[in-house]
Amino acid sequence: MAAAALLVEQSQTPSIIVERKPCLGECPVYRFQVSASGGMFEGRRFTSVHGEQPFSITPKEWSTFQSALAPHRPQGTETITVGHARCRQFATDHASVSVTWIEVGRSDQLVFNFGCRDPRNDALARTLADAPDLLQVGKLIEDRRLEDGAWDRPAK
Repeated sequence: MAAAALLVEQSQTPSIIVERKPCLGECPVYRFQVSASGGMFEGRRFTSVHGEQPFSITPKEWSTFQSALAPHRPQGTETITVGHARCRQFATDHASVSVTWIEVGRSDQLVFNFGCRDPRNDALARTLADAPDLLQVGKLIEDRRLEDGAWDRPAK
């Protein structure tokens, strides 16, 4: 299915967009949109695949992906970054990620900066870091070791 046709189809069915923004270093920067019928990955920087790459998913992967993100879905928009009650401990230079849920008549968005080190964010940060691997999109993203020795994404 062509990229344009896939995006038109996804606009008429529930879909989720995940967009990983840059950090100060070499963190992967990418975007993908997915629905029950498949998805489109776009590698922007520091990814194994650059440009657009369609991918297919199974109904089980779609269900697992939706279920993993559902507990973190706000009503409307929520931005957890400097100044938010859940971001009192902030480490600079980290990437952020936005997740947008799109349904007919409704759209919600969560924006999270991985520098928000509040312990209440641990489950959210882990879910967002693991989300690409739930759809096998993780293989399109390059793993990079950060300067402090941590992995930008979980070890496989």
